[in-house]
Amino acid sequence: MAGWILIAPTIDCARRGLQRETPLSEWEHVDGFSSRESCEDFRATVIDTEKSDSENVYVQRYSYSICVPDDDPRLKGE
Repeated sequence: MAGWILIAPTIDCARRGLQRETPLSEWEHVDGFSSRESCEDFRATVIDTEKSDSENVYVQRYSYSICVPDDDPRLKGE
């Protein structure tokens, strides 16, 4: 049984923006989880906690983050 990974787009500091168009294999692995539910719960908690600062690029980053199985072929970059 696969674990789950929360991945998020990388931040382009020069342009102060997210690199949402890059392949998932280039996104940052934020944390690992034993289940999809625990991954989604963590993601929702971060978004809810930080929602008052919607202009912050890190907050925006979590709104685009996704939970994927750790064996997802899109993470291999092939």
